[in-house]
Parts: sequence; C-alpha cells; structure tokens
Amino acid sequence: MEQNEWITISYTLPREPSRVRVSMWRKLKKIGAVNIQQSMWILPLTEENYNMFNLIKDDVAQNSGEAFVMKSSVDQDSKKAIIERFNMARDEEYMELIEQCDDFFEEIDKEIARENFSFAEIEENEEELRKLNEWYEKIIARDFFEAPLREKSKEMLLKCAEDLERFCDKVYDFTEKA
Repeated sequence: MEQNEWITISYTLPREPSRVRVSMWRKLKKIGAVNIQQSMWILPLTEENYNMFNLIKDDVAQNSGEAFVMKSSVDQDSKKAIIERFNMARDEEYMELIEQCDDFFEEIDKEIARENFSFAEIEENEEELRKLNEWYEKIIARDFFEAPLREKSKEMLLKCAEDLERFCDKVYDFTEKA
C-alpha cells in the first residue's frame, strides 16, 4: 500500500478508572492503530479509519477525556519508521498465531500417538482450526503493509489443514477396521 496521508488521534483520559484507558487501548489495537507517542495513535487515512477514530474520540469525551483527530502527512523518513511500526505490530500478532499453529501440530501428533481416533477429536480440532483461521483474518484486516510474517502464517495455516486432513484419514481408517 502506498501511503502518503495518515489519520491520528491524540487523547487524554482521567487516571481513574483505569478500565477506561484499557478499553481505549484495546479498541485502538483491535483496529490496527499503532502508538507513535504517548496517547497518540496513527492509521492510514481511509474513510473507515477516520470514522473509527471519531467513534473513539466520542468514547473519550463520554469518559471525561479530550481527544483530537487529525489528518496529516509525514516526510519519507517518518513514513518509513511508521510503516516499520505497523509491520512490527502485525508480525508480533503473526508470531503468536504461528506459535498456536505449532501447538495445533503437537495436539494432532499427540492424538495420533495415543491412537485417539474419534469423531469428537476431529470436531475439537476442526473448531481449533476455525479459530486460527478467524484470528488470521482479523490480523489480515489490520495488516495494511503486508508484514513479513504474513505469508509464513498463511503457510502454517495450510499445514494445519493438511495435518487435520491426515488425522481425519487415520480416524476413518481406524473406524473402518473396527
């Protein structure tokens, strides 16, 4: 994505209750914003991002705080640094997803070693794979600059699906023999 314009939000909130600050932080993280200064967050300028920041601004005001939403542009060095922050934030998320994929592989291997070939195990692992895929889609939605670990995450999810298929084949073979 070629990005020349940005939307920023800067806000202040009362120290208490802390749950309000945590709630704002979670909302900003969920939409993919990155923190560039204390209580200053940035996103690529799109109508959707502008609207989301304005909703957060309203939330801040409703909680006795003050917020400013600003459109801006930056020099090339700053742009590069900002994009690096976005990619680092997404790679952290992708890394967690990859770790969960590793756990998925271990679970499949454990069930095969135990010869726990049941339909219930298939359903449990299908549900886990569904959750991993949904998580990946959420990360993709906020991966504005195609972070380096994006492709590896996609490959890991494909491998999870392959391992689940292999496990399903073993369950089918086991039940056919029984």
